[in-house]
Amino acid sequence: MTEPSQVLIVGAGPVGLVTGIELLRRGVPVRVVDRSERPNPHSKAIALWPRGIEALARFGAADELHRRGVVLRAQNYHSQGRRVARLAFGGMRRTRYPYALSIPQQETEAVLRDVFQDLGGVIEFGTSLTGFSQDGEGVRAELETGSAQRTTERFGWLVGCDGAHSTVRGGLGVPFRGSSYPQQFLLTDGPVRTSLAHDEVHYFMSGAGILVVVGLPGGSYRTFVSAAPDLRVDDATQAVQQAASERCPVPIELVGEQRTGVFRVHRKVVDRMRVGRVLLAGDAAHIHSPAGGQGLNTGIEDAASLAWRLAGVRAGRYRDEVLDRWESERLGVARAVVGDTDWQTRMWTMNGWRARARDAVLGVGGRSGVLNRVVVPRQAQLSLAYPGPRERVGRLRTGMRLPDVPLDAGRWLRDELDSTEPLLLFFPGVGKHRRDVGGLVEHHRKKHVGIRVTAPADTGERAHRLLGLVRPCAVLVRPDGAVVALRDPFGDEFELDQSVRELTGVAAEARWVG
Repeated sequence: MTEPSQVLIVGAGPVGLVTGIELLRRGVPVRVVDRSERPNPHSKAIALWPRGIEALARFGAADELHRRGVVLRAQNYHSQGRRVARLAFGGMRRTRYPYALSIPQQETEAVLRDVFQDLGGVIEFGTSLTGFSQDGEGVRAELETGSAQRTTERFGWLVGCDGAHSTVRGGLGVPFRGSSYPQQFLLTDGPVRTSLAHDEVHYFMSGAGILVVVGLPGGSYRTFVSAAPDLRVDDATQAVQQAASERCPVPIELVGEQRTGVFRVHRKVVDRMRVGRVLLAGDAAHIHSPAGGQGLNTGIEDAASLAWRLAGVRAGRYRDEVLDRWESERLGVARAVVGDTDWQTRMWTMNGWRARARDAVLGVGGRSGVLNRVVVPRQAQLSLAYPGPRERVGRLRTGMRLPDVPLDAGRWLRDELDSTEPLLLFFPGVGKHRRDVGGLVEHHRKKHVGIRVTAPADTGERAHRLLGLVRPCAVLVRPDGAVVALRDPFGDEFELDQSVRELTGVAAEARWVG
C-alpha cells in the first residue's frame, strides 16, 4: 500500500534513478514507475563530466562506471580539413576526475539500477502515469499497468523525470519554450577503422556540415553528422559513412554492426520546474543540442540538488521554500547550458567569413591556453556557481562547487560528502596562522543536529594551500557539494549559526566563475 508521504518518481532513466537513490539514502520511501516495458537498450547520452561523476561517486557508483566506460582526454576542432585547436582535459584543476567519461547511457542506467535495488528500491516497468491532481497535502496519481489495470493512489510528492515528451509536464500545462534546429542529425555506434585517437573527441567542421567522432568502450566509436532537413535517409549507416568520408581528412570506415539513429535537435526550457508538490527534472524540464555532452550531467545535478531538499522538507527540517530556491537555481543552470550548447551548435555550421573568424579565434584561444582555462571548466560545469552573497576566502567563494583536493591517507576532500547531511568543515590554517580547531569541531557537533562537522585530515597542509586557506576558516557545504558560507570560525558565532540554519543562499540566476 502506498504511504501518503511516499514520493512518486515517473521515469527510470538516470535522472529518476539518481533522485530515487538519494531519497532512499535519506530514508524517504519512493516508488519509481516507467511506461517502457523494459530498461532502455540504447546508447543515447554517452558523456559524463567531472561534476556528474562526482555526484554519482557520492553513493559509490564511480568505480563501476569507470570499469564500463572509457576516459576521454581531449577534444579537437578541425575546420576545412586542418586542426585549428586542441583542448586538453587534463588541465582541469581541483578534481580527481580531470577528464570526460564515455559510457553508453544504458550502461550508466544499469549501474544506477543496481545501486537503487541494493537500497531496496523497486522499478515498475510497464506502468504509466495517466493523470494526476494535487492539493496542499499531496498528489493523487492515476497509474495504469501493461495489463490495462488502473489504480488511483495518493503520494506526498511527484517528480517528473520522464524525458522530453514528459507526461508530468503535459499534465501541469507548463510551457516548454524554445525552438528546433533546421538540420537533422544522424549517428552510428559501432566498430570503426580509423587512426583517430580513441580517447579523444574529434569535431570536423565544414561547409557540408559537422562530423563528430567519439570513442566508446570496447574500441567502438560514435560517429555523428548533420544533414540537410530534407535529406531522405533510407540507410543511416551508409549516409553517415558518406558524410564522414567527405568531411574527415583522415580515413574513417564503419565496419561491422552499427546501431543507428536519425533525429532532430531542440533547445527548450520550461517556465517552471515546480508547481506545488509536483516537480520536473532532467529532459522533462530542459532539452538542448548534444554539443559538449552536457545534458545527462545537468539532469543528474537536478536530481542531486533536489533530493536532499525534498527529504528535508518531508522530515520537517526545512520549509518548502527551499524547493523554490532549487527551481530558481536549476532554471538558471538550464538556461546557461542551453545557451552554451546553442552557441556551440551554431559554431559548427558557420560558413564564409564567420567560419574564418571562428577558426582564427579557436586558433588563438588554443595556442594561448584560454580554451583550456575557460572553455573546458565551463563545459565540465566545474566553474558554475550558484547565486548568493559574494563571499570569498582564498580560492573558495559562496555558491561554487566544493573543490576536490588530496588529503592525508589517500583521501580527497570531497570524500567528506559521502554523508547525506550538510557538511561543516573547519580548516585550521597554515604556518603562523594555524590554530587548533578540535574544540570547535566538538562544540558544533553537539550544537547542530543533522549537520556533519569535521576537520579535514591534512597534516601536510597541502589541501589548505591548494585552496588558498592560509587563515582558519569554517566552510558550510550543502549535500550536493555547493559551498553555502565561509566564516571565521573564531569570529562571531551567531553568523556561523545563522548560516547553518539557512543552509542555502539567496536564489537568482546562475553565474560562471573563473
